[in-house]
Amino acid sequence: MSHRAEIGRRIKKMRNENNYSQTHVANILFISQAAYSLIENSQNGIVVDHIIKLSKLYDISTDYILKGDSNYIKVDSTNGFVPLIRAHRYSEFVNDLSDDFFPDLEDWFRVPGFDPVEEHKLFEVNSNNMTPTILSGDILVCQNHKKIDEILDGTAVFVVTGDQIYMRRFKRSSESGFFLLENDNDYPTETSAKINIDDVRELMIIRGKISSGLVQYHEISGKGKINALEKDLELLKKELFSMNKKLTILSSKNDS
Repeated sequence: MSHRAEIGRRIKKMRNENNYSQTHVANILFISQAAYSLIENSQNGIVVDHIIKLSKLYDISTDYILKGDSNYIKVDSTNGFVPLIRAHRYSEFVNDLSDDFFPDLEDWFRVPGFDPVEEHKLFEVNSNNMTPTILSGDILVCQNHKKIDEILDGTAVFVVTGDQIYMRRFKRSSESGFFLLENDNDYPTETSAKINIDDVRELMIIRGKISSGLVQYHEISGKGKINALEKDLELLKKELFSMNKKLTILSSKNDS
């Protein structure tokens, strides 16, 4: 039996086991019933797009359709795998937020010590607006979150709105129907944003990250010293205010 005939026999067997008509399967593949019949009867070959759709329809591997091999690892969130959306595929992801969007099979990964669910995704970072917390090239572990009113100020989030993606810190707005997104630094090209809640297509909380970069010690210690100086300055301001208040009281007593 030829390889094409074996594929036709397998997809016919799966269709019959699921009590589907040829017309039903053909509609899913966006082809005519006659064209699908030719595939089952091995008169026409099967294209990659149809193989992928049939594997999803019957919840089987593409290897089984092509080779009859049922010894496989199912690549999805139920088996510990999470899809990675690489930076160069952001526009594709924004344009297609449906369940049909998924990266290539080689872009599904298992994260050690992490138990994913369907709402989890991995994103490759390509900006510097969250350094040194998040570095360009890091992989973020994100989880869909539908209740914006439950998100705490300061939470790192990944937001899809309109045709744009933001990776910032969440902050509540005093203006009803809006929230703010702020940076972790002062990069001039990465500004804060005010987001209309109605424009949000998808919002994800950043649960963790995988990084191949390290923040240098002098960067951390330098920022720590600046923060300490700022706190000391605030303390001095309060002490000066208190001293001025006392001097004013003493001066008024002397004048009387």
